[in-house]
Order: sequence, then structure tokens, then C-alpha cells
Amino acid sequence: MDASHDLAAAAFETLPITVAIIDGDGDILLTNRSWREFDSSDTAEHVGVNYLATAATDDDEHAQRAVDGIEAVLAGDRDSFAMEYPCHTPDERQWFMMRANRFTDHGELFVSVIHLEITERKVAEIEAAENAEQVREERRALEHVLDRVDGLVRDVTDAAVGAGTRGEIEREVCRRLAETDPYVLAWVGRVDVTNQRLSPREWASRDEVPLEDDELVLRSDETHPAVRAVEDGEAQLIQDVASFDDADRWWPSGAGDRFRSVAALPIAYGDVTYGVLVVFADEPDAFDQRELLVLESLSGTVATAMNALETKRMLTTERVVATEFTIADPSLLVTALSRALEAEITYRGLTYDRDGTPLVFLYADCEVTADGVAEGIGDGREVTVLSGDEDGSIFEVTAEDGLVTALSEHGAVIRRLTAAADGPAELAVELPDGRAARSAYDLLERRYDRVELISYHEQEEPARTRRDVTTQLESSLTDRQLTALRTAYYANYFEWPRDVSGEELAESMDISRSTFHQHLRTAQRKLLDELFD
Repeated sequence: MDASHDLAAAAFETLPITVAIIDGDGDILLTNRSWREFDSSDTAEHVGVNYLATAATDDDEHAQRAVDGIEAVLAGDRDSFAMEYPCHTPDERQWFMMRANRFTDHGELFVSVIHLEITERKVAEIEAAENAEQVREERRALEHVLDRVDGLVRDVTDAAVGAGTRGEIEREVCRRLAETDPYVLAWVGRVDVTNQRLSPREWASRDEVPLEDDELVLRSDETHPAVRAVEDGEAQLIQDVASFDDADRWWPSGAGDRFRSVAALPIAYGDVTYGVLVVFADEPDAFDQRELLVLESLSGTVATAMNALETKRMLTTERVVATEFTIADPSLLVTALSRALEAEITYRGLTYDRDGTPLVFLYADCEVTADGVAEGIGDGREVTVLSGDEDGSIFEVTAEDGLVTALSEHGAVIRRLTAAADGPAELAVELPDGRAARSAYDLLERRYDRVELISYHEQEEPARTRRDVTTQLESSLTDRQLTALRTAYYANYFEWPRDVSGEELAESMDISRSTFHQHLRTAQRKLLDELFD
């Protein structure tokens, strides 16, 4: 029996949980090693100390709950009691479970009090609960976003598609956005390519939120998100206006409590930028990835609607956009030649050889040679001098990827392109609409060092335009007939006295003289048929 008692006592000592045995009055009779090691003070063993009196404190609800539970067990109201409680230290967070069980020995009442650390389980439960709440919150947020987005996308799409003018599209889109939480202000800006300005054209707000009223200067006001969106072609976000250094510069100081975050999105269709959509929210971090995708989709819808309106207007109007530029860049063909030849170079026209290679016809106000022109260009292009003397020369140059061919792809008609030896090139073009004009301007900006827009205006086009006649001719002439006609015209073959002979033109086209004249006569007849029939 003594051996069994000794074995139980030894096992009691080695238990990895803290255990104390108290009597019917709550006095501690026995503790194990874990109990004593948990509290290293001089009274850590607590034998003879009343556990209930030590544990009871007025300001600790967990301790009071433990005392009440143990007293209920001692009183016989319950056989056991268990509770979980925190026991944090300055260095770490801990949780324990306390369990009290009554038992008797030789007719006397005793209670075992056990404390078991459950920190790992508790942390896992807390994290699981937090994750579950986060999932629920995200689900609620997603449902809210979907409900809001569904109505927003539908209304904006209806407004954009059903509008009759660009201004109506801009006005309705701004109004609908401003009515949607958490947005408080929306505006659409247009770019004035002549003055390089970006300014709001339509806007809407809630509760009379003020609008910035200054025009923005492209390339100068680059800290403004709207300017960056136009120039970079990408959405720009400010998730916390309070941390944005230039907030007071761009937005009224009285709006600081309302403008908490900003999104600016380019309104672009293909390579044409119509303007920018700017949206303000009254919450920081309002534009998460989902919100940004929605706004990008809306800006795309607006751009598509604007493109459709311009296309419709282009088909029903008899107006063209006339623009004039100066281009200062030594890589421009006419500029390179004007400096190399110390002459004024003027563009005459464009045609294509039998292989589809573009041929540009140019005029120099001096006599030139093919070698001199080729050396002036310096990039290995083929040069053919068609006619020339000390008063002037006409020559053709292959142009695989030059300004003239690029502009023609944008529907441009070049009215003038000339360069003097001591100045920038001057370019005057007509384009079918504002969309093509913006596209052509962007093309020039990308290609050349310094481009300045001198004038931009719409003008009436004749009832039957040059483009109409050209299109009709191109459909009735073969490629060789059209090339022969263009070559003869650009080389001044129809002037009198002629600057160039038919034999010289035939040689430039690598065909016989008789074949050249056959192509030319057929083309002339069809041209006259088009004019007089």
C-alpha cells in the first residue's frame, strides 16, 4: 500500500499541468512541481494558504468567477466546474483552463484544482473567428459592391448609349457617379491640343461639394492625377488625400473633409484620348482593385459611346479639321534634306511602286543629284532625280515608314509640308474629324522632338471632296495606271515646257516608254470620264 502511495505521489509530481488539492475550507493541502514552478515566489507552494481567499479580488471578474465555481463544488451544488481565462504577461499573451473536481477520501471532502495552458488552441480559435468575420465582411462588401455596381454600370451605359451629344454623355455620367456612395464629386475634362490645357467640361457633386476651377497645363501640372492619366494613358489613384503633398494646391481647402481619395481615368478609344474622368470619394482607400476595374470599364464605355457619336457625325457632316504644325526634328526627311542641301524642300505627293513600296516626291529649289540626296538622307534609301536644273529639281525617295505614310493611315490629306535650311518644318493637313486630328497629333508627339500646334479649326468641305474623287479613281484605275498618273503629275510632266520626259519617267518606273504612255493615257481618260460624265 505504501509502495502504491509513493508511486502515485511521484506521478503527481511529474504531471505537466498545475495541480493543487484543497480541503473543505479551501485551504491548500498539496501542490505538484508544475504548480510550484509556475510561481517562483517564496510562497509558491501555497500549502496551508486558503486558495479561495487568495484568488478572490474585487477587480478581476475571471478570479471572482473561479471562486464562485469552486465554492459551488465545495457546497455540493455541483460535482465539477470549468472555465477558461486569460493570463497575459507584458511579454506574451496566454490563456488557461481551470477545472475543479470534488472527491472524498475516508469520508472527508477534497477538491482538485487544475490549471491547463490552452494558449495555442485559443489563438487558433481567435484567428479562425477573425478569419470567418473577415470572410463575412468581405462577402457583405462584395454583395454591396455588386448591388451598387450593377445599377451604376447599367445607368452609365444607358446614359452613354442613349445620349445624342458628347456633352450629354459627360453630364449624365458625372451625375450618376456623384449619386453613388462613396463618390461625392465627378468631372470630365477635355484636352485643348492647341493650348495644351486640360479643363473640366461637365461635373456633378453631392451637397454642393466644390470643384477645382483652374485649368491644368499638360506637362507642367504633372502632380495632378488627371494630367498624369492623360499623359500616361493609365488610371491614377490617390488613396489618401491627406498624405498628398499638393492637395491644397489642386483642391479647395474647405473640401478637405470631403475629398479623401481620388481616381483619374483616361477616356480613350484605341489610340485616341477624348479626355479624362475624375472621381472623388469621401473615404480613404475607396478605390480597391474591384472598384478600379468597374471605373475602367465605365470609362471604356464612355469612350466607345463618344467614338460612335464622332463616327456618326463624320458620316453625316461636310466638315473637315484643318491643322497646322511646326516640327523641329533633324530626323524628319524634309528637314534633314533642307539642311544637307542648303535648300528649301517641299513635299509634292505620294505614290507606290509595283512592290507596294511608298515613293515620296519632293522638290528642292536648287539643282540636286541622286548621290547628293542619298548622302543628305544617310539611311540607304533609293533616290531617283526626275528633273532638275539650277532653278529647282524634282526627285523621288523611298519612304517605308515616314511621316507622310503614317499620316495617310490616319486619313490625313497633306496640304503643305516644307522645310527651309534655317528653320523648322511647316506642316498643314486636313483630317476627317477631331478624333483623327487628336490621333495625328499624338503620332507627331511620339515621333519628333518638338511639335507645336499652330492652328486647329473646322471648316466646310465641298459637296464632293478631293477624297471622294481620289477614292473613285483608285477604284477604277489599276495600280500601274495610278502610279503612272501620279508620277507624271508630281514630276511636272504636264507643265509646258516639260521638266521631264516620258522616257525618263518610264525609266524611273522600270517600264518601257510605250508601256508608260499606255498607262498614262488610260488613266487620263478615266480621270476625264470621272470629271465630265
